[in-house]
Amino acid sequence: MWTLLKAEAILSFAQFRRYFFNSLLSLGIMVLFFYGLFYGIALFVNAPLEGSSLSSLVLGFVVWTFTLGILHGIAQDIQTEATRGTLEQLALGRYRLEAILLVRSAFTVVVSLLMALIIVVALQAITGVRLHFNLAGLPALLILALGVAGLSLALGALALYFKDVSMLFTIIQFGFLPYILAAENAFAGQALLPLAPALHLTFRSFVNGEPVTGSMATAALLNSLVLFAFGLGLFRWVYGVVRRKGNLSMY
Repeated sequence: MWTLLKAEAILSFAQFRRYFFNSLLSLGIMVLFFYGLFYGIALFVNAPLEGSSLSSLVLGFVVWTFTLGILHGIAQDIQTEATRGTLEQLALGRYRLEAILLVRSAFTVVVSLLMALIIVVALQAITGVRLHFNLAGLPALLILALGVAGLSLALGALALYFKDVSMLFTIIQFGFLPYILAAENAFAGQALLPLAPALHLTFRSFVNGEPVTGSMATAALLNSLVLFAFGLGLFRWVYGVVRRKGNLSMY
């Protein structure tokens, strides 16, 4: 496993260094997108956004950016490998396919956290809002990442079978933003909704500066674990179907 971690770390660093300009452009586009969204909403409601509503909007956008990188990571890796014609080679390697993709997803979490931090700094400079940064909120983000990784595995399962689910991801990513923004108030006590406890926990911690209680963290963790188990189970089942049909190398 150490060899896999080392190899994927080298690959991730090499890709980031090679496509650094593209990553920089992505950051700039995301900040400009929020800038337009922020002032568009202010003009629509004909009133300036301020206080907790502005903090919630900023955090919601940052969390959306953070989760999108994880959400589409596994499916994108599968589509890329399938397009190159190397997906079957990857599956025939020393390590299980889901292990390789999950390790890549873990590195994506790290990169997404760094990008989210940069975006937060930029948005705070633009809007003047100040979020509550505390180490107690970090477990909420990690629990959220666990649940999103489960959804990413489910999308990866679809990509493994259909090879291209880019349009589905486009639909999901724009529907995900209002879902996240509703998490602060509408999802309070909704422990059965996907990612709802972890999202609510994140807003309470970074917007209101409230401490994370054991019961809230447990509910969020259980919710994310169920999502992760579902995604992993679906991925393994679809992987078995694809192998039996001999469709793994198709692209």
